[in-house]
Amino acid sequence: MGVLCACTAPTPRVPPVSPEGTTPAGPFLPEARALFEGCTPVPDSAESRTYRCGGLSVWLTEVKTESLADVLTYSWERVTSRFGGEDFKEVPGELPLAGEPWPSARFVVCERADGGADTGENCRAGGYYSAVSAGPGRLRGLGCIARDNARPLLARCLELLEYLASHGNPEGDVLGADALLLPPRLPWRTLAVPEGCQVSASTTRAGRIRCEDSSFAWNVYMPARTDVTVLWRDHGVAELAEALPGSGPVEEVPCRLEGLPARCSRFTAPTGRGPLVVWAAATEWKDRALYASCSFLASDAPFPAVCNGAFSLP
Repeated sequence: MGVLCACTAPTPRVPPVSPEGTTPAGPFLPEARALFEGCTPVPDSAESRTYRCGGLSVWLTEVKTESLADVLTYSWERVTSRFGGEDFKEVPGELPLAGEPWPSARFVVCERADGGADTGENCRAGGYYSAVSAGPGRLRGLGCIARDNARPLLARCLELLEYLASHGNPEGDVLGADALLLPPRLPWRTLAVPEGCQVSASTTRAGRIRCEDSSFAWNVYMPARTDVTVLWRDHGVAELAEALPGSGPVEEVPCRLEGLPARCSRFTAPTGRGPLVVWAAATEWKDRALYASCSFLASDAPFPAVCNGAFSLP
């Protein structure tokens, strides 16, 4: 193929993805690469990123506010929407981050948890969330969830939280709506934003378009390396499935991603408006790799406009 594109009409050419700050291990700044090795970035919004690092997930949100309480409330809502229930317990306190104590909470999701932060029996998860200053008029919301409340993962949580508190986004991109690359694009073509949808993340390496009942997300890195591409796909699918309560088993089905043969991971999850279908795949072309996912209501099958023609059936 001369170009990597699933569309038939010609599209404007855009500059290639810059290799600056991008490595086979992930698109991280040089000083962050060792610490974030094995982590997969997931763009939540223009102001927020989640990094899935094996058995833990860590997030960073930067907002223009001076209210620590508002930022902590956002993190509390994020955790309780996922784990809320009688097994969820938290203990407020402080964490020493970036050289200062900041308000935080230690939480656990354990059977018969008594509220103690050191509970270790029959636990599904544990972790921390906090809020720190990011400069005049800006705050950073931070959090980390460790699978099974495992102590080694909790220790790594604290290392990652310290970096995020001190340095911000490990990818080097500024977080905020004014930093979005518009129109959103893949290295080989521009993308459309359907009416009623919003771009929640857009850089030369990653992006996400969100609609009321659907979304399309992508990550690009270079140079391509097959083992890393597989890792990104597996981590990305695991993050999607874990974030959707009640999701069904993941199927592997043949598909095409940007016109190239691929193996798609597909699963469904229940919602109040009907089953949500999730497609995800990764492919390589020349020196680049692409991981993409598209989720939408089953009634919109096979693929709605927000998917931008990236996925197709063989």
